[in-house]
This record gives sequence, structure tokens and C-alpha cells, in this order.
Amino acid sequence: MPGESEIISMIRGRAREERGSGVELGIGDDAAVLRAEAGVDFLFCSDLSIEGVHFRTEWAGPELIGRKALAVTISDIAAMGGEPRYAVASVALTRGCSMQFIEKLLSGMFDLASAFDFSLVGGDTSASPGPLFIDTSAIGVCGRGRAITRHGARPGDLIYVTGDLGESALGLSLLRQGFRLDEGVSDSSDPARKARQAAIKRHLVPVPRVLAGRMIGLSKFATAMIDISDGLATDLGHIAEDSKCGAVIQAELLPVAPAVRHLGAAGGETDPVLLALESGEEYELAFCSPPEAVERIREMSQELQLPITRIGEMTGEPGLFIERDGQKVIMDMSGFEHQI
Repeated sequence: MPGESEIISMIRGRAREERGSGVELGIGDDAAVLRAEAGVDFLFCSDLSIEGVHFRTEWAGPELIGRKALAVTISDIAAMGGEPRYAVASVALTRGCSMQFIEKLLSGMFDLASAFDFSLVGGDTSASPGPLFIDTSAIGVCGRGRAITRHGARPGDLIYVTGDLGESALGLSLLRQGFRLDEGVSDSSDPARKARQAAIKRHLVPVPRVLAGRMIGLSKFATAMIDISDGLATDLGHIAEDSKCGAVIQAELLPVAPAVRHLGAAGGETDPVLLALESGEEYELAFCSPPEAVERIREMSQELQLPITRIGEMTGEPGLFIERDGQKVIMDMSGFEHQI
């Protein structure tokens, strides 16, 4: 494994090239210096990614591993209606990590930062006897008092989700079966192969809904919001519990991902609707809003060119339920286990 000074020198050079606004002093000193702003609240969050639990090096190259490690943290900023500004990444490297591996791992993070216009301003490196650890933290901003929490939903609010659901769990299942990402087949004439690749890419290369989260925050119509990391049923359960409400989901309204509908959930062994409810690491946004905001949400969906689908309603009756085929049954809230 390369020496720490060599790694830091490489990181420092890349960080200088991509320093964003508000960064007085970035990587290279004992701490970064960030310029404070009037009229804003800071949002802070962190995540830990562990080899063998959250990722496998035989499933994805270091660029994708680094990108996803930081993407899941940025998704938490989006879920609060914030704008990501700064990130910090610390890595505990195993003895077998080459300089090329490290460069690509960090390149994935810098590329994500560039794509969403925030700055990587610090971190640390250390050695690990195994496995590889990646610790990412992020700072975002929102208007003073405008952070969207999990506890503001009210009975009668409608429930929405961005994008579609189920593909990440399907992708994980396919990876376990031995399928791998091959980005050269996007134009394949084989529909099943294209669907498999879409699902695998969804799991390995999640896209945090930064712009959607920021627009929802600025629009001020969301009463509660969360990103879907542990599965819709579990994460919506957090909103219901914190808001002291219940929720009813309409099964026919759930936006099941096309790949799931085409292939069948995990080879047909699982109901696609249930997979959409339970699929973790989707990183779509689930939010609640009063009925009078329906038209504004429709317009936002068109502006973002992103589906935003009404899937149910918050209720005064405790518990999470799904209505399907004329029957209402309670939903399992056990959640996705981040264990590959």
C-alpha cells in the first residue's frame, strides 16, 4: 500500500483543482475553513461503508465504490430539502490497495462532487487489516428553519415518491446470482439483458435526488420527507412514527420499476409490489404534502422531468397499511438489511 504522505499529496492536488465557493481553506491543513452564510441552517450527516457489508470489490470497480459511498450521504442532505456544499471522506485501506485503486476510489468521489457542485474539503487515511472502510460526511445548507424533517406529516396529507422502486433489490439479487455490470450493453437488442443491466446499475450507481430535494425544500409544501435507504415501508414508517400518524399505501399506485416488471422480482420468486415496498438502497425521496399542493407537485415533476407519484395518504389511525385487491393489510416494517 502507498505511504500516507503520497496519498495525501495526490488528494490535495485534486482538491485544489476543484475547490468550490465558500471554501477558504481546503484539504492540506489540520482543518478546512468554510465561509459561513447569513440566513441559513447547516445540515450535517455521515455514513459508513464497509467491504463485505455494503460493497464487494468483485462486484464494482473502485470508482463506483467511492461514488456510491459518498452518494448515499448526499442523499440525506437532499432528504432534508437541502443543498450539499461540502464533504469529508476518510478511508481505512487494506494492505492490498494499490495507488491506482486509491486514485480511482477517490476519483469516484470527486466526480460525484463535481456533478452535484459541492466540494470535498477533508478527510483522513489509515491502514486496516481488513476489511476496507469508507467513512463519508457531508454538510449542506437550507433556509433558516426550513429543514424538512420526518415529524411534520399530518392526517390527510398525501404521500409521494420520486422515480420508481424495486430495481436496487433486483440488482442486488442479480449480483448474488453472478451477473455483473457491463455498461457496453445499453443498446443491446435483448430486453432481458437490458433490464438486468439497468437493475444492477441502479444498485451500484445510485443517483441522489439532489435537485428534487432542493426544489421540494424551496417550494415549502412538503410536511415531512425521507430518502428511501431501508425500503419504502420502513422509511415511511419512520415518518408515521415521528409524526404520530398512520399511512395507507395503494398498491396499484406504486411506481414499480420497469426492469422489475419485465424480469419479475428476483426471477419471479417475489411479488414485484412487495419488492417495491421492501427494496433498500433506492435513494428516491418519499414525502408528504397537503392535497392543495397536487398541481404544484405535478408542475414540479414536469420541470424536473422526473416522475413524482402519489401512492397513498397519511391517516389518524396508527400503523402502516397497504390496500390491494379490495383488502387492507398491515405492512411489514422490518426493513432492508445492509448486508450483501
